[in-house]
Amino acid sequence: MLRSTSQQPRLLEQAWRLPAAKTYAPLLSQSALSICGPTSAANVFRSIGDDRGKNPFRPFGLRAMSLDQLAEESAELLPPAWRVSVVRLPNVEALRDELRASNQPTHRYIANFSRKPIFGHGGGHHSPLGGYLEAEDLAFVLDVNASYGPWLVGAEVLFDALNTTDRGDGRTRGLVRFERR
Repeated sequence: MLRSTSQQPRLLEQAWRLPAAKTYAPLLSQSALSICGPTSAANVFRSIGDDRGKNPFRPFGLRAMSLDQLAEESAELLPPAWRVSVVRLPNVEALRDELRASNQPTHRYIANFSRKPIFGHGGGHHSPLGGYLEAEDLAFVLDVNASYGPWLVGAEVLFDALNTTDRGDGRTRGLVRFERR
């Protein structure tokens, strides 16, 4: 990995203690039956107490999904106490505001980002956010690709990865925000 991410045990331990992060253990990983978007949603559903298995969506978990598709299909399945919205961020400060909210038990997020600004290679990907270590300015990405595992990344680098164009729909990537009413 490039130096833009961290898997330092001390910081990961601290991140796993964040209010939302605790609800994700154990984290489901993507597989041949469910790729990153559906697996990320499955983790969010489990974290709010609504386990829908590894692929909550119709018809298959083996399809690329845009940010908007992920939000729309999640909205169809969410318990009534929760709502979902798409957040496209104008700047890194707006991202930091959302990252602060990710530490609240009433919020969950899925990030849709390009791996290239973070790792120097790779395409689009979805993963839940486990929270934010504000003092260190690090977002906790619960990568559903087991070969990466959970990692921490600076808010500015994450913003650069979110602020890319999705080839699927030509729109900017961003966050899916799940919020308990």
